[in-house]
Amino acid sequence: MRTEAYLKRLAEDLDQWVRDGLIDATTAHKLRAYAGAQAPERSSSPILTSLAGLVIGLGVLTIIAANWSALTGVMRLGLVGALISAAMLSAGYLRDRALDLPSNILAAIAVLLAGGGVIVIGQLYHSSATNAAFLSLWTGLGLLIALTQRSPLAAAGTGLLALAWSLFHFGEAGELTRLPEPIWALGALALLALQGARWRSLLVLNIISLGVIVWLSWNVTELYIDAFNSGRDGRVAYALFALWGGVALVTEALARLRPVFAVRTLAGWASWTATACLLMGLATERVLNSGFMAVIAIASLAIFSALTAYGAAPGRRWFRGAGVAGFIGAAIILFTYSTNLVTAGFTLIVFGAALTALLLVTRRRQAPSGERAS
Repeated sequence: MRTEAYLKRLAEDLDQWVRDGLIDATTAHKLRAYAGAQAPERSSSPILTSLAGLVIGLGVLTIIAANWSALTGVMRLGLVGALISAAMLSAGYLRDRALDLPSNILAAIAVLLAGGGVIVIGQLYHSSATNAAFLSLWTGLGLLIALTQRSPLAAAGTGLLALAWSLFHFGEAGELTRLPEPIWALGALALLALQGARWRSLLVLNIISLGVIVWLSWNVTELYIDAFNSGRDGRVAYALFALWGGVALVTEALARLRPVFAVRTLAGWASWTATACLLMGLATERVLNSGFMAVIAIASLAIFSALTAYGAAPGRRWFRGAGVAGFIGAAIILFTYSTNLVTAGFTLIVFGAALTALLLVTRRRQAPSGERAS
């Protein structure tokens, strides 16, 4: 729970406890003041921090680019090396003095400049490589900087580099020039995920979740297509739906057994991915002209209705959003692709009514627990 939300909830609880006679107003005032004094100060949100680091880094690179042609190769290498060293040393200096915001920004700038250093060295020695190879080296340098500087912002940037590395790898891999599978990208993402959990940084973990989803889904797709020799086979979408639906079920079960930081966020990412895969499978059925399209669409409506009802509980907005988006998408596909509009309309009415009933039952069950918590 964020600090602001915790303090707001605590103030509401203290007022309720005073009204119920559990504590007096003086004790409530002291508790509120103590909690406010112990709360860490946050001068900026992660989005503003990221934006500040990006703007400063781009400004430095723009100034260098304006005078780039006038510099020799050695001068370029020395300039980039000096900038990276200055950013690293300054970030460490500020971190040791508990100035986390400027330290975070400078560490992210160091990661940004590391890519420029790789480019300069390549130009100096007239070497060339694929974009995937360049991004792999950049990711490795960013991982080193993020871990040594203990910077969540630098780790988030490195996570984006690992994602770009995987995407370029898949785009450049072909039948004649097959690149090695980017297995090291998964290792880098795993290290960043461990550090993000230690730092309790949702920014890092969200980016890592996206990277893992892309990496694993693409590799599973390649294996599935190789096995069935059909690049247009919609069954790969259903296979991915089963994979990420299973991940969502397992992680949500873990979150309910024992609350662990960001596990429910991972379950939410998996549920959204499973929803997208199921909708892609439904859309592909029309291309394949399958007679089972209506049956699959109706089953998907049931799945999304249950997901929406389950997500109606507090703290499950990821599931609620995935269920609503999936239900709307599946309904549109069913209504658009169906040759019998009467059947399609009747099906939508039935499942819409069932969804409404589920939501009403869920809210009634939540009402007693909400009254006890207030």
